[in-house]
Amino acid sequence: MSVFFNNREGQTPLEEEMRFDLKLSHIQDMTELYEHEVENIAFGIAWSLSTNKNHLDYLVWLELHKHLLGDVWKFAGSVRKKELANPEFLMPFNILPALRELENDLKFWIANKTYDSQMMMAIFHERLLTIHPFKDGNGRWSRVLTEFICRKEKIEVPDWGKIIKDDSKRRSLYTSAIKEARHGATFDPLINIMWYDHSFELTA
Repeated sequence: MSVFFNNREGQTPLEEEMRFDLKLSHIQDMTELYEHEVENIAFGIAWSLSTNKNHLDYLVWLELHKHLLGDVWKFAGSVRKKELANPEFLMPFNILPALRELENDLKFWIANKTYDSQMMMAIFHERLLTIHPFKDGNGRWSRVLTEFICRKEKIEVPDWGKIIKDDSKRRSLYTSAIKEARHGATFDPLINIMWYDHSFELTA
């Protein structure tokens, strides 16, 4: 699945804090965790393809996270209550207001054709990542959610640069593009990795 950027550290044992949040107590290392997450996310994607729920409702966005990771993590679908170490992400008390605001913004952009479709979804995607609603799984959730909305709105679904076989390079290009969008309001690199443009790799 192209929504994954595989950065798991093989046989690295799980930290104690992670074990506390797991529903599956038999998981011992990152490889096992990754395998269960991949299986769960496949079911979550299938749900997104079949549901008739309102794709522009932020509560459905939260529900999607539960479908993607709810068989593995206890916190799936629940907004985090703790501040994260990265100051770029929102404080917990700002998360739900920010999601409601993003919902309203997206509805306005669609109704008024404020942006072309790719620019709109790139802005939406970066906003999701900055809000960072969950304790874990934000990147994968935001990519699946972006695809979910693209399908519903008849927009070309991103491929996230899956043609790049070097996964660390693909992740690096994606991460760099997110930072450019967040700090410089420059969305072309993000658009170019979401709907992969070969020329982007040459200039990034």
